[in-house]
Amino acid sequence: MRSASRPRSGYAAGLAGSGLRSRLRGRPLASVVPIGIGHNNGPPMATRWGLHVWKRAHAKAWENPAPEVVQMRLRRAAELGLSYRQIASIVMECGRAPAVIVFTLDALAAPGTAERLRALVKPKLLAVGFDPDGSAEERLCALRDAGGVRLAGWRTVGNRMALASGLHDLLTENGVAPQATLLVGAVEADRALATRARLAAFLRADAYFSPQPTTGTDR
Repeated sequence: MRSASRPRSGYAAGLAGSGLRSRLRGRPLASVVPIGIGHNNGPPMATRWGLHVWKRAHAKAWENPAPEVVQMRLRRAAELGLSYRQIASIVMECGRAPAVIVFTLDALAAPGTAERLRALVKPKLLAVGFDPDGSAEERLCALRDAGGVRLAGWRTVGNRMALASGLHDLLTENGVAPQATLLVGAVEADRALATRARLAAFLRADAYFSPQPTTGTDR
């Protein structure tokens, strides 16, 4: 006697019960299944075929590019203080390498910040953050002057809800396009900030300030 299969739940159950394959008939996925902003209308991950297509595309995306492309990415990664894999992920995501790095105040509190940022000579460095008591100004000035870090400017706000507008004003004042900006933050809430501001990419401070390989592609 066949045992009853475990009932499906959530999104997968909805797809299985809707006859998705017959409903699509060559139409974009968005015409049948409600999806969020940023989706490329690819096959749903809840299906076995969708997972197969995703794995195949992921493997192809990480195939070794031409040697000159690798060397260019390595040079750009070194200029930005990133690993090869980090710069490659950003380029594949938004089509270009960032020219500006914005750090949150919490990210700049990470150990070894001054030493790491002092070595960066190419990108413009900015800072933004929540500063309810006004104490960040002195710390940022010390980091820039005594620490020798090339902080081109910063913007602090007294209300966390104003962070997005503060970041927008900071970029506008410095003539920086959001699509050319990498945000380095300390918490996952900063990822949402980068998304709202339509920045090129987000990276957690613990990943950014971890030791980076000096050669190779960090594969």
